[in-house]
Amino acid sequence: MKHVFFLLMLSLSVIYEVCGQRIARDMDMGLMVNHVGYIPEGGKTVVVKGLIDRRFKVINAVTATVAFEGSFQSAKGDFGDYSTGDFSALTEEGTYYVKADTLRSYPFRIASNVYTHPLDLLVGYFALQRCGASATGYLSPCHTDDGVRLDNGKHQDVSGGWHDASDLRKWVNCTIYGITGLARAYQLLDYKSVLREKIYEELMWGNDYFLKMQEPDGYVMSFIGGEIRKHRDGNRWTDGETGVDGGELHLAKPTAGESSEDALIFGDKDDRIIQTDPADRVAQYNFVAAEAMMAQIARDKSYAYKCLLAAEKCFRWCKETDKDLDAGAVGASVIAAIELFNATKNTEYQEFAVSRASLLRQLQIHTTSGASGFFRTSVSNPEPYKTIWQGPLELISICDLFQTFPSHPNAPDWKKMIEDYSIGYLRFFSHRNSFGIIPYGLFTGKQDGGRRIGDYWYRYFMHPDLSWWVGINANIASAGVGLMKAAAILGKPELKGIAQRQLDWILGMNPFNSSTVVGVGYNQPRQFINQDQFRPYTPLLPGAVMNGLGGDRNDNPFLITENNYNQSEYWTPMVSYTLWLMGEISRTGEAIYTITNLQ
Repeated sequence: MKHVFFLLMLSLSVIYEVCGQRIARDMDMGLMVNHVGYIPEGGKTVVVKGLIDRRFKVINAVTATVAFEGSFQSAKGDFGDYSTGDFSALTEEGTYYVKADTLRSYPFRIASNVYTHPLDLLVGYFALQRCGASATGYLSPCHTDDGVRLDNGKHQDVSGGWHDASDLRKWVNCTIYGITGLARAYQLLDYKSVLREKIYEELMWGNDYFLKMQEPDGYVMSFIGGEIRKHRDGNRWTDGETGVDGGELHLAKPTAGESSEDALIFGDKDDRIIQTDPADRVAQYNFVAAEAMMAQIARDKSYAYKCLLAAEKCFRWCKETDKDLDAGAVGASVIAAIELFNATKNTEYQEFAVSRASLLRQLQIHTTSGASGFFRTSVSNPEPYKTIWQGPLELISICDLFQTFPSHPNAPDWKKMIEDYSIGYLRFFSHRNSFGIIPYGLFTGKQDGGRRIGDYWYRYFMHPDLSWWVGINANIASAGVGLMKAAAILGKPELKGIAQRQLDWILGMNPFNSSTVVGVGYNQPRQFINQDQFRPYTPLLPGAVMNGLGGDRNDNPFLITENNYNQSEYWTPMVSYTLWLMGEISRTGEAIYTITNLQ
Protein backbone atom coordinates (compact mmCIF):
# COMPACT_ATOMS: atom_id res chain seq x y z
CA MET A 1 0.00 0.00 0.00
CA LYS A 2 2.87 2.31 0.83
CA HIS A 3 4.35 1.61 -2.58
CA VAL A 4 1.07 2.51 -4.29
CA PHE A 5 0.85 5.75 -2.28
CA PHE A 6 4.47 6.59 -3.17
CA LEU A 7 3.87 5.98 -6.86
CA LEU A 8 0.71 8.08 -6.73
CA MET A 9 2.52 10.97 -5.11
CA LEU A 10 5.40 10.66 -7.58
CA SER A 11 2.95 10.73 -10.48
CA LEU A 12 1.25 13.83 -9.06
CA SER A 13 4.64 15.43 -8.62
CA VAL A 14 5.59 14.73 -12.24
CA ILE A 15 2.25 16.06 -13.48
CA TYR A 16 2.71 19.17 -11.37
CA GLU A 17 6.22 19.69 -12.74
CA VAL A 18 5.11 19.20 -16.35
CA CYS A 19 2.18 21.57 -15.95
CA GLY A 20 4.42 24.01 -14.16
CA GLN A 21 6.86 23.98 -17.04
CA ARG A 22 4.08 24.48 -19.56
CA ILE A 23 2.62 27.37 -17.63
CA ALA A 24 6.04 28.90 -17.15
CA ARG A 25 6.58 28.90 -20.92
CA ASP A 26 3.26 30.59 -21.70
CA MET A 27 4.96 33.83 -22.69
CA ASP A 28 3.83 36.71 -24.86
CA MET A 29 5.93 36.93 -28.05
CA GLY A 30 5.54 40.69 -27.91
CA LEU A 31 9.20 41.59 -28.25
CA MET A 32 9.89 42.27 -31.91
CA VAL A 33 13.31 41.60 -33.43
CA ASN A 34 14.76 40.64 -36.78
CA HIS A 35 13.83 36.94 -36.97
CA VAL A 36 17.10 36.06 -38.69
CA GLY A 37 19.55 38.18 -36.73
CA TYR A 38 22.41 40.61 -37.11
CA ILE A 39 26.04 40.85 -38.10
CA PRO A 40 28.33 41.43 -35.08
CA GLU A 41 29.21 45.02 -36.05
CA GLY A 42 25.63 45.94 -36.94
CA GLY A 43 22.87 47.81 -35.19
CA LYS A 44 20.53 45.64 -33.11
CA THR A 45 17.18 46.72 -31.73
CA VAL A 46 14.12 45.29 -30.03
CA VAL A 47 10.70 46.96 -30.15
CA VAL A 48 7.64 46.45 -27.94
CA LYS A 49 4.15 47.92 -28.07
CA GLY A 50 3.35 50.57 -25.46
CA LEU A 51 5.21 53.15 -23.42
CA ILE A 52 7.03 51.01 -20.92
CA ASP A 53 9.82 51.70 -18.47
CA ARG A 54 11.57 48.43 -17.80
CA ARG A 55 14.78 46.61 -18.47
CA PHE A 56 15.34 43.79 -20.93
CA LYS A 57 17.84 40.97 -21.09
CA VAL A 58 19.43 39.29 -24.08
CA ILE A 59 19.79 35.61 -23.24
CA ASN A 60 22.22 33.18 -24.81
CA ALA A 61 19.91 30.38 -25.97
CA VAL A 62 22.56 27.68 -25.56
CA THR A 63 24.06 28.57 -22.18
CA ALA A 64 20.93 30.24 -20.75
CA THR A 65 23.15 33.04 -19.46
CA VAL A 66 22.52 36.78 -19.70
CA ALA A 67 24.69 38.23 -22.46
CA PHE A 68 23.43 41.81 -22.29
CA GLU A 69 21.10 44.00 -20.26
CA GLY A 70 19.53 47.26 -21.31
CA SER A 71 16.55 49.57 -20.86
CA PHE A 72 13.67 50.40 -23.15
CA GLN A 73 13.25 53.97 -24.35
CA SER A 74 9.63 54.90 -25.02
CA ALA A 75 8.42 57.25 -27.74
CA LYS A 76 5.20 58.47 -29.31
CA GLY A 77 5.63 58.06 -33.04
CA ASP A 78 3.63 58.05 -36.25
CA PHE A 79 2.41 54.48 -35.64
CA GLY A 80 1.51 55.00 -31.99
CA ASP A 81 3.23 54.31 -28.70
CA TYR A 82 6.19 51.95 -28.75
CA SER A 83 9.36 51.40 -26.77
CA THR A 84 12.73 50.52 -28.26
CA GLY A 85 15.78 48.84 -26.80
CA ASP A 86 19.27 48.92 -28.26
CA PHE A 87 21.72 46.04 -27.81
CA SER A 88 24.17 46.92 -30.58
CA ALA A 89 27.04 46.59 -28.13
CA LEU A 90 26.52 42.82 -28.07
CA THR A 91 28.91 41.53 -30.73
CA GLU A 92 29.69 37.97 -29.59
CA GLU A 93 28.48 35.44 -32.13
CA GLY A 94 25.78 33.05 -30.96
CA THR A 95 22.06 32.35 -30.78
CA TYR A 96 20.00 34.59 -28.52
CA TYR A 97 16.53 35.79 -27.56
CA VAL A 98 15.34 38.89 -25.72
CA LYS A 99 13.30 38.67 -22.52
CA ALA A 100 11.51 41.27 -20.40
CA ASP A 101 9.28 39.90 -17.62
CA THR A 102 6.77 37.60 -19.37
CA LEU A 103 7.62 39.06 -22.79
CA ARG A 104 10.16 37.46 -25.07
CA SER A 105 11.29 37.47 -28.69
CA TYR A 106 11.85 34.80 -31.27
CA PRO A 107 15.41 33.43 -31.27
CA PHE A 108 17.92 35.04 -33.60
CA ARG A 109 21.61 34.76 -34.43
CA ILE A 110 24.51 37.15 -34.27
CA ALA A 111 27.11 36.05 -36.80
CA SER A 112 29.17 37.44 -39.65
CA ASN A 113 27.45 34.95 -41.99
CA VAL A 114 23.97 35.40 -40.54
CA TYR A 115 22.42 36.18 -43.94
CA THR A 116 24.10 33.37 -45.87
CA HIS A 117 21.12 31.03 -45.68
CA PRO A 118 18.50 33.71 -46.52
CA LEU A 119 20.67 34.87 -49.43
CA ASP A 120 20.86 31.30 -50.67
CA LEU A 121 17.07 30.97 -50.49
CA LEU A 122 16.50 34.23 -52.37
CA VAL A 123 18.88 33.20 -55.15
CA GLY A 124 17.16 29.80 -55.24
CA TYR A 125 13.81 31.55 -55.67
CA PHE A 126 14.92 32.77 -59.11
CA ALA A 127 15.79 29.22 -60.11
CA LEU A 128 12.29 28.09 -59.10
CA GLN A 129 10.73 30.93 -61.12
CA ARG A 130 12.54 30.00 -64.32
CA CYS A 131 10.37 30.02 -67.42
CA GLY A 132 11.14 27.82 -70.43
CA ALA A 133 12.89 24.48 -70.67
CA SER A 134 14.91 24.70 -67.47
CA ALA A 135 15.95 22.03 -65.01
CA THR A 136 14.80 23.99 -61.95
CA GLY A 137 11.55 25.84 -62.76
CA TYR A 138 8.70 24.73 -60.51
CA LEU A 139 6.68 23.51 -63.53
CA SER A 140 9.38 23.23 -66.15
CA PRO A 141 9.26 23.00 -69.09
CA CYS A 142 6.78 25.81 -69.66
CA HIS A 143 6.08 28.50 -72.26
CA THR A 144 8.62 27.09 -74.68
CA ASP A 145 6.47 28.56 -77.47
CA ASP A 146 6.87 32.19 -76.31
CA GLY A 147 5.93 34.05 -78.41
CA VAL A 148 4.18 35.81 -81.31
CA ARG A 149 4.80 39.46 -82.16
CA LEU A 150 1.88 41.81 -81.80
CA ASP A 151 2.95 44.06 -84.66
CA ASN A 152 3.23 41.49 -87.44
CA GLY A 153 1.94 38.17 -86.09
CA LYS A 154 5.23 36.35 -86.63
CA HIS A 155 6.75 33.97 -84.13
CA GLN A 156 9.86 35.15 -82.27
CA ASP A 157 11.72 33.16 -79.66
CA VAL A 158 11.55 35.03 -76.34
CA SER A 159 11.39 31.93 -74.17
CA GLY A 160 13.29 31.69 -70.93
CA GLY A 161 13.81 34.24 -68.20
CA TRP A 162 11.78 34.27 -65.01
CA HIS A 163 8.11 34.57 -64.15
CA ASP A 164 7.78 37.99 -62.60
CA ALA A 165 5.51 37.34 -59.63
CA SER A 166 2.86 34.89 -58.42
CA ASP A 167 1.85 34.71 -62.06
CA LEU A 168 3.18 33.74 -65.49
CA ARG A 169 3.89 37.21 -66.87
CA LYS A 170 7.34 38.40 -67.91
CA TRP A 171 7.29 42.20 -67.69
CA VAL A 172 10.70 43.55 -68.74
CA ASN A 173 10.45 46.66 -66.55
CA CYS A 174 10.07 44.45 -63.45
CA THR A 175 12.05 41.29 -64.20
CA ILE A 176 15.13 43.29 -65.25
CA TYR A 177 15.58 43.97 -61.52
CA GLY A 178 16.43 40.28 -61.24
CA ILE A 179 19.67 40.94 -63.12
CA THR A 180 20.29 44.04 -61.00
CA GLY A 181 19.82 42.31 -57.65
CA LEU A 182 21.74 39.17 -58.58
CA ALA A 183 24.61 41.08 -60.21
CA ARG A 184 24.99 43.43 -57.24
CA ALA A 185 24.99 40.50 -54.82
CA TYR A 186 27.57 38.76 -57.02
CA GLN A 187 29.83 41.81 -56.82
CA LEU A 188 29.40 42.15 -53.04
CA LEU A 189 30.04 38.54 -52.04
CA ASP A 190 33.50 37.18 -51.40
CA TYR A 191 34.94 35.70 -54.58
CA LYS A 192 35.40 32.36 -52.79
CA SER A 193 31.72 32.11 -51.90
CA VAL A 194 29.92 29.01 -53.16
CA LEU A 195 26.77 31.13 -53.47
CA ARG A 196 28.58 33.32 -55.99
CA GLU A 197 28.70 30.42 -58.44
CA LYS A 198 24.99 29.84 -57.95
CA ILE A 199 24.33 33.50 -58.70
CA TYR A 200 26.49 33.38 -61.80
CA GLU A 201 24.53 30.43 -63.16
CA GLU A 202 21.25 32.27 -62.53
CA LEU A 203 22.51 35.43 -64.22
CA MET A 204 23.50 33.49 -67.32
CA TRP A 205 20.09 31.83 -67.44
CA GLY A 206 18.00 34.94 -66.90
CA ASN A 207 19.90 37.35 -69.11
CA ASP A 208 19.22 35.53 -72.36
CA TYR A 209 15.55 36.52 -72.17
CA PHE A 210 16.40 40.22 -72.12
CA LEU A 211 18.78 39.89 -75.04
CA LYS A 212 15.98 38.21 -76.98
CA MET A 213 13.64 41.10 -76.19
CA GLN A 214 15.94 43.71 -77.76
CA GLU A 215 14.88 45.12 -81.11
CA PRO A 216 17.23 46.02 -84.01
CA ASP A 217 16.73 49.72 -83.22
CA GLY A 218 18.21 49.10 -79.79
CA TYR A 219 15.27 49.33 -77.39
CA VAL A 220 13.80 46.41 -75.46
CA MET A 221 10.19 45.40 -75.92
CA SER A 222 7.70 45.60 -73.06
CA PHE A 223 6.61 42.09 -72.13
CA ILE A 224 5.16 38.73 -72.94
CA GLY A 225 2.39 37.15 -70.90
CA GLY A 226 0.79 40.45 -69.98
CA GLU A 227 -2.51 41.93 -71.08
CA ILE A 228 -3.09 42.52 -74.80
CA ARG A 229 -6.83 42.40 -75.46
CA LYS A 230 -8.16 42.15 -71.93
CA HIS A 231 -7.06 41.59 -68.37
CA ARG A 232 -5.02 38.42 -67.81
CA ASP A 233 -5.34 37.09 -71.37
CA GLY A 234 -1.62 36.28 -71.44
CA ASN A 235 -1.35 35.07 -67.86
CA ARG A 236 -1.81 31.40 -68.71
CA TRP A 237 -0.06 28.15 -69.41
CA THR A 238 0.54 27.10 -73.02
CA ASP A 239 0.97 23.73 -74.69
CA GLY A 240 4.51 24.57 -75.76
CA GLU A 241 3.91 23.96 -79.45
CA THR A 242 4.87 26.33 -82.27
CA GLY A 243 5.19 26.14 -86.00
CA VAL A 244 1.69 25.85 -87.44
CA ASP A 245 1.11 28.07 -90.46
CA GLY A 246 4.77 28.98 -90.55
CA GLY A 247 4.72 30.14 -86.95
CA GLU A 248 2.40 33.06 -87.72
CA LEU A 249 -0.56 34.10 -85.59
CA HIS A 250 -3.83 34.40 -87.48
CA LEU A 251 -5.11 37.96 -87.53
CA ALA A 252 -8.76 38.52 -88.23
CA LYS A 253 -9.75 41.56 -90.24
CA PRO A 254 -10.72 44.29 -87.76
CA THR A 255 -14.34 45.30 -87.73
CA ALA A 256 -15.47 48.92 -87.47
CA GLY A 257 -14.12 50.46 -84.28
CA GLU A 258 -11.64 47.66 -83.65
CA SER A 259 -7.87 47.84 -83.75
CA SER A 260 -5.69 45.03 -85.05
CA GLU A 261 -5.05 44.12 -81.39
CA ASP A 262 -8.78 43.54 -80.85
CA ALA A 263 -8.86 41.20 -83.84
CA LEU A 264 -6.36 38.67 -82.53
CA ILE A 265 -7.74 35.16 -82.75
CA PHE A 266 -6.94 32.82 -79.86
CA GLY A 267 -7.62 29.15 -80.35
CA ASP A 268 -5.66 25.97 -80.97
CA LYS A 269 -2.56 28.03 -81.54
CA ASP A 270 -2.05 29.30 -78.02
CA ASP A 271 1.25 31.16 -78.33
CA ARG A 272 1.41 34.13 -76.02
CA ILE A 273 1.69 37.60 -77.52
CA ILE A 274 4.79 39.81 -77.32
CA GLN A 275 3.98 43.45 -76.67
CA THR A 276 6.48 44.91 -79.11
CA ASP A 277 6.22 48.53 -77.94
CA PRO A 278 9.26 49.80 -76.02
CA ALA A 279 9.33 49.25 -72.27
CA ASP A 280 9.34 52.42 -70.16
CA ARG A 281 12.43 54.62 -70.00
CA VAL A 282 13.62 53.42 -66.58
CA ALA A 283 13.49 49.85 -67.91
CA GLN A 284 15.55 50.84 -70.97
CA TYR A 285 18.32 52.34 -68.86
CA ASN A 286 18.12 49.44 -66.38
CA PHE A 287 18.63 47.13 -69.36
CA VAL A 288 21.72 49.14 -70.37
CA ALA A 289 23.13 48.88 -66.84
CA ALA A 290 22.29 45.18 -66.62
CA GLU A 291 24.02 44.34 -69.90
CA ALA A 292 27.04 46.47 -69.03
CA MET A 293 27.34 44.61 -65.73
CA MET A 294 26.98 41.29 -67.53
CA ALA A 295 29.77 42.39 -69.87
CA GLN A 296 31.97 42.77 -66.79
CA ILE A 297 30.82 39.56 -65.09
CA ALA A 298 30.55 37.07 -67.98
CA ARG A 299 33.54 34.72 -68.23
CA ASP A 300 33.06 33.96 -71.90
CA LYS A 301 34.58 36.89 -73.83
CA SER A 302 32.30 36.52 -76.83
CA TYR A 303 29.20 36.55 -74.63
CA ALA A 304 30.53 39.54 -72.68
CA TYR A 305 31.06 41.40 -75.95
CA LYS A 306 27.53 40.54 -77.05
CA CYS A 307 26.16 42.04 -73.82
CA LEU A 308 28.28 45.17 -74.24
CA LEU A 309 27.05 45.71 -77.79
CA ALA A 310 23.47 45.31 -76.60
CA ALA A 311 24.02 47.87 -73.84
CA GLU A 312 25.62 50.43 -76.15
CA LYS A 313 22.94 49.99 -78.78
CA CYS A 314 20.13 50.60 -76.29
CA PHE A 315 22.03 53.51 -74.76
CA ARG A 316 22.27 55.23 -78.16
CA TRP A 317 18.55 54.73 -78.76
CA CYS A 318 17.75 56.24 -75.38
CA LYS A 319 19.96 59.29 -75.97
CA GLU A 320 18.26 59.96 -79.29
CA THR A 321 14.73 59.67 -77.90
CA ASP A 322 14.98 61.03 -74.34
CA LYS A 323 12.62 63.84 -73.38
CA ASP A 324 11.36 65.31 -70.08
CA LEU A 325 12.60 62.41 -67.98
CA ASP A 326 11.41 61.97 -64.43
CA ALA A 327 13.89 61.81 -61.56
CA GLY A 328 13.91 58.01 -61.54
CA ALA A 329 14.74 57.80 -65.24
CA VAL A 330 17.49 60.41 -64.85
CA GLY A 331 18.96 58.36 -62.00
CA ALA A 332 18.71 55.18 -64.07
CA SER A 333 20.53 56.90 -66.95
CA VAL A 334 23.39 57.88 -64.64
CA ILE A 335 23.76 54.29 -63.40
CA ALA A 336 23.67 53.02 -67.00
CA ALA A 337 26.43 55.42 -68.07
CA ILE A 338 28.58 54.52 -65.05
CA GLU A 339 28.34 50.80 -65.81
CA LEU A 340 29.19 51.43 -69.45
CA PHE A 341 32.22 53.42 -68.31
CA ASN A 342 33.21 50.58 -65.98
CA ALA A 343 32.99 48.16 -68.91
CA THR A 344 34.78 50.33 -71.50
CA LYS A 345 36.64 53.19 -69.73
CA ASN A 346 35.22 55.42 -72.45
CA THR A 347 35.05 59.00 -71.10
CA GLU A 348 31.96 59.67 -73.23
CA TYR A 349 29.97 57.78 -70.64
CA GLN A 350 31.57 59.67 -67.78
CA GLU A 351 30.64 62.98 -69.39
CA PHE A 352 27.07 61.81 -69.91
CA ALA A 353 26.73 60.71 -66.29
CA VAL A 354 28.10 64.02 -65.04
CA SER A 355 25.70 66.03 -67.21
CA ARG A 356 22.71 63.96 -66.07
CA ALA A 357 23.76 64.42 -62.44
CA SER A 358 23.57 68.17 -62.99
CA LEU A 359 19.99 67.74 -64.18
CA LEU A 360 19.21 65.68 -61.11
CA ARG A 361 20.66 68.40 -58.92
CA GLN A 362 18.21 70.88 -60.46
CA LEU A 363 15.34 68.60 -59.44
CA GLN A 364 16.41 68.37 -55.77
CA ILE A 365 14.14 70.27 -53.38
CA HIS A 366 15.43 72.09 -50.33
CA THR A 367 13.13 73.39 -47.60
CA THR A 368 13.55 75.01 -44.22
CA SER A 369 10.42 73.51 -42.66
CA GLY A 370 11.39 69.92 -41.90
CA ALA A 371 12.20 67.31 -44.53
CA SER A 372 14.56 68.38 -47.29
CA GLY A 373 16.72 66.99 -50.07
CA PHE A 374 14.05 64.98 -51.91
CA PHE A 375 13.39 65.38 -55.63
CA ARG A 376 10.60 66.82 -57.73
CA THR A 377 9.22 64.47 -60.36
CA SER A 378 10.57 66.32 -63.42
CA VAL A 379 11.30 69.77 -64.79
CA SER A 380 7.65 70.12 -65.78
CA ASN A 381 6.13 68.39 -62.73
CA PRO A 382 6.74 69.88 -59.24
CA GLU A 383 5.14 66.93 -57.41
CA PRO A 384 7.71 65.13 -55.20
CA TYR A 385 9.01 62.06 -56.99
CA LYS A 386 7.99 58.74 -55.48
CA THR A 387 7.90 55.11 -56.50
CA ILE A 388 6.91 52.09 -54.45
CA TRP A 389 9.01 49.54 -56.33
CA GLN A 390 11.70 51.02 -58.59
CA GLY A 391 13.88 52.31 -55.76
CA PRO A 392 15.53 55.70 -55.06
CA LEU A 393 17.61 55.54 -58.23
CA GLU A 394 18.31 59.25 -57.83
CA LEU A 395 20.21 58.56 -54.58
CA ILE A 396 21.85 55.30 -55.64
CA SER A 397 23.04 56.86 -58.90
CA ILE A 398 24.75 59.83 -57.27
CA CYS A 399 26.39 57.53 -54.73
CA ASP A 400 27.73 55.37 -57.55
CA LEU A 401 28.89 58.48 -59.42
CA PHE A 402 30.82 59.76 -56.41
CA GLN A 403 32.38 56.37 -55.72
CA THR A 404 33.44 56.01 -59.38
CA PHE A 405 34.81 59.54 -59.84
CA PRO A 406 35.71 60.80 -56.33
CA SER A 407 38.27 63.30 -57.69
CA HIS A 408 35.96 64.95 -60.21
CA PRO A 409 35.51 68.73 -59.75
CA ASN A 410 31.78 68.17 -59.20
CA ALA A 411 32.31 65.54 -56.51
CA PRO A 412 31.66 67.99 -53.63
CA ASP A 413 28.29 68.86 -55.18
CA TRP A 414 27.42 65.17 -55.47
CA LYS A 415 28.39 64.58 -51.85
CA LYS A 416 26.12 67.44 -50.79
CA MET A 417 23.24 65.93 -52.79
CA ILE A 418 23.79 62.60 -51.06
CA GLU A 419 23.92 64.24 -47.64
CA ASP A 420 20.78 66.30 -48.24
CA TYR A 421 18.75 63.27 -49.30
CA SER A 422 20.05 60.67 -46.85
CA ILE A 423 20.10 63.00 -43.83
CA GLY A 424 17.45 65.58 -44.68
CA TYR A 425 14.90 63.12 -46.00
CA LEU A 426 15.56 59.46 -45.13
CA ARG A 427 17.03 59.91 -41.67
CA PHE A 428 14.56 62.67 -40.86
CA PHE A 429 11.56 60.42 -41.45
CA SER A 430 13.13 57.33 -39.88
CA HIS A 431 13.00 59.19 -36.56
CA ARG A 432 9.26 59.76 -36.82
CA ASN A 433 8.29 56.15 -36.11
CA SER A 434 9.61 53.59 -33.66
CA PHE A 435 10.50 51.08 -36.39
CA GLY A 436 12.78 53.48 -38.24
CA ILE A 437 11.26 52.84 -41.68
CA ILE A 438 11.09 55.51 -44.36
CA PRO A 439 7.90 56.69 -46.11
CA TYR A 440 6.47 55.86 -49.50
CA GLY A 441 6.64 59.53 -50.43
CA LEU A 442 5.61 63.15 -50.09
CA PHE A 443 2.54 64.82 -51.61
CA THR A 444 1.56 68.40 -52.39
CA GLY A 445 -2.09 67.59 -51.68
CA LYS A 446 -3.72 66.68 -48.39
CA GLN A 447 -3.63 62.97 -47.56
CA ASP A 448 -5.75 60.74 -45.31
CA GLY A 449 -3.97 60.29 -42.03
CA GLY A 450 -3.03 63.95 -41.82
CA ARG A 451 0.72 63.43 -41.64
CA ARG A 452 2.23 66.77 -42.61
CA ILE A 453 5.66 68.37 -42.77
CA GLY A 454 5.77 72.01 -43.83
CA ASP A 455 4.01 72.38 -47.17
CA TYR A 456 3.85 68.62 -47.80
CA TRP A 457 1.86 65.63 -46.63
CA TYR A 458 3.43 62.18 -46.45
CA ARG A 459 2.44 58.53 -46.29
CA TYR A 460 4.41 55.43 -45.40
CA PHE A 461 2.07 53.21 -47.43
CA MET A 462 0.12 53.51 -50.65
CA HIS A 463 -3.54 54.37 -50.14
CA PRO A 464 -5.61 51.15 -50.01
CA ASP A 465 -8.46 52.70 -52.03
CA LEU A 466 -6.28 52.98 -55.12
CA SER A 467 -7.12 50.65 -58.00
CA TRP A 468 -3.63 49.15 -57.67
CA TRP A 469 -1.43 49.22 -54.62
CA VAL A 470 1.28 47.04 -53.11
CA GLY A 471 3.26 46.79 -49.89
CA ILE A 472 6.49 48.55 -49.06
CA ASN A 473 9.24 45.92 -49.19
CA ALA A 474 10.95 47.16 -52.36
CA ASN A 475 10.65 50.77 -51.22
CA ILE A 476 12.33 50.27 -47.85
CA ALA A 477 14.88 47.70 -49.04
CA SER A 478 16.06 49.96 -51.88
CA ALA A 479 16.26 52.91 -49.49
CA GLY A 480 18.41 50.67 -47.30
CA VAL A 481 20.76 50.10 -50.23
CA GLY A 482 21.07 53.85 -50.75
CA LEU A 483 21.68 54.41 -47.04
CA MET A 484 24.46 51.82 -46.96
CA LYS A 485 26.20 53.58 -49.84
CA ALA A 486 25.66 57.03 -48.33
CA ALA A 487 27.06 55.89 -44.99
CA ALA A 488 30.35 54.92 -46.60
CA ILE A 489 30.62 58.15 -48.58
CA LEU A 490 29.65 60.51 -45.76
CA GLY A 491 31.52 58.66 -43.04
CA LYS A 492 28.28 58.30 -41.05
CA PRO A 493 27.98 54.63 -40.00
CA GLU A 494 24.77 55.47 -38.13
CA LEU A 495 23.05 55.56 -41.53
CA LYS A 496 23.78 51.84 -41.73
CA GLY A 497 21.69 51.45 -38.60
CA ILE A 498 18.73 52.94 -40.45
CA ALA A 499 19.42 50.64 -43.40
CA GLN A 500 19.42 47.68 -41.02
CA ARG A 501 16.01 48.71 -39.70
CA GLN A 502 14.52 48.57 -43.21
CA LEU A 503 15.62 44.94 -43.43
CA ASP A 504 14.46 44.32 -39.85
CA TRP A 505 10.90 45.33 -40.82
CA ILE A 506 10.89 42.87 -43.73
CA LEU A 507 12.22 40.08 -41.49
CA GLY A 508 9.73 40.43 -38.66
CA MET A 509 10.32 43.62 -36.70
CA ASN A 510 6.93 45.15 -37.45
CA PRO A 511 3.67 45.48 -35.48
CA PHE A 512 2.58 41.97 -36.52
CA ASN A 513 5.87 40.17 -35.76
CA SER A 514 5.56 38.91 -39.32
CA SER A 515 8.38 38.04 -41.70
CA THR A 516 7.35 38.61 -45.32
CA VAL A 517 10.00 36.29 -46.77
CA VAL A 518 8.88 32.71 -47.40
CA GLY A 519 10.94 30.20 -45.46
CA VAL A 520 12.70 32.88 -43.42
CA GLY A 521 11.46 33.76 -39.95
CA TYR A 522 7.91 33.34 -38.72
CA ASN A 523 4.27 34.38 -39.12
CA GLN A 524 4.30 35.00 -42.87
CA PRO A 525 1.05 36.47 -44.23
CA ARG A 526 -1.26 34.12 -46.11
CA GLN A 527 0.13 33.16 -49.51
CA PHE A 528 -1.54 34.88 -52.47
CA ILE A 529 -3.07 32.41 -54.92
CA ASN A 530 -3.99 33.40 -58.47
CA GLN A 531 -6.84 30.93 -58.22
CA ASP A 532 -9.13 32.50 -60.83
CA GLN A 533 -6.53 32.97 -63.58
CA PHE A 534 -4.59 29.76 -64.20
CA ARG A 535 -4.07 26.26 -62.87
CA PRO A 536 -1.91 25.04 -61.36
CA TYR A 537 -1.22 28.28 -59.53
CA THR A 538 2.18 29.39 -58.29
CA PRO A 539 3.11 27.22 -55.29
CA LEU A 540 4.76 28.26 -52.04
CA LEU A 541 8.31 29.13 -53.10
CA PRO A 542 11.11 29.34 -50.51
CA GLY A 543 12.99 32.62 -50.75
CA ALA A 544 10.06 34.54 -52.22
CA VAL A 545 9.79 38.09 -50.89
CA MET A 546 6.21 39.26 -50.69
CA ASN A 547 5.08 42.76 -51.66
CA GLY A 548 5.06 43.59 -47.97
CA LEU A 549 2.75 45.05 -45.38
CA GLY A 550 0.35 47.81 -46.36
CA GLY A 551 -1.41 50.61 -44.56
CA ASP A 552 -5.02 51.62 -43.96
CA ARG A 553 -6.64 54.88 -45.04
CA ASN A 554 -5.07 56.67 -42.10
CA ASP A 555 -1.66 55.27 -43.04
CA ASN A 556 -1.32 52.89 -40.13
CA PRO A 557 0.15 49.44 -40.88
CA PHE A 558 -2.33 46.61 -41.24
CA LEU A 559 -2.28 42.92 -42.06
CA ILE A 560 -4.78 41.52 -44.57
CA THR A 561 -6.01 38.02 -43.74
CA GLU A 562 -7.89 37.18 -46.94
CA ASN A 563 -6.33 36.22 -50.27
CA ASN A 564 -4.74 39.37 -51.71
CA TYR A 565 -1.96 40.32 -54.11
CA ASN A 566 -1.38 43.68 -52.43
CA GLN A 567 0.80 42.39 -49.61
CA SER A 568 1.26 38.65 -50.24
CA GLU A 569 2.16 38.29 -53.91
CA TYR A 570 5.76 37.55 -54.83
CA TRP A 571 7.41 40.18 -57.04
CA THR A 572 10.85 40.49 -58.61
CA PRO A 573 11.70 44.03 -57.38
CA MET A 574 10.96 43.00 -53.79
CA VAL A 575 13.20 39.94 -54.02
CA SER A 576 15.98 41.77 -55.84
CA TYR A 577 16.27 44.77 -53.53
CA THR A 578 16.09 42.58 -50.41
CA LEU A 579 18.85 40.40 -51.88
CA TRP A 580 20.94 43.48 -52.65
CA LEU A 581 20.45 44.98 -49.18
CA MET A 582 21.42 41.71 -47.47
CA GLY A 583 24.56 41.70 -49.58
CA GLU A 584 25.42 45.28 -48.62
CA ILE A 585 24.91 44.62 -44.92
CA SER A 586 26.80 41.34 -45.00
CA ARG A 587 29.85 43.02 -46.49
CA THR A 588 30.17 45.73 -43.83
CA GLY A 589 32.82 45.42 -41.17
CA GLU A 590 32.97 48.96 -39.85
CA ALA A 591 32.19 50.39 -36.44
CA ILE A 592 29.00 49.56 -34.58
CA TYR A 593 26.04 51.57 -35.82
CA THR A 594 23.23 52.10 -33.35
CA ILE A 595 19.93 53.91 -33.15
CA THR A 596 21.12 55.97 -30.21
CA ASN A 597 23.98 57.82 -31.89
CA LEU A 598 21.97 59.44 -34.69
CA GLN A 599 22.97 63.09 -34.64
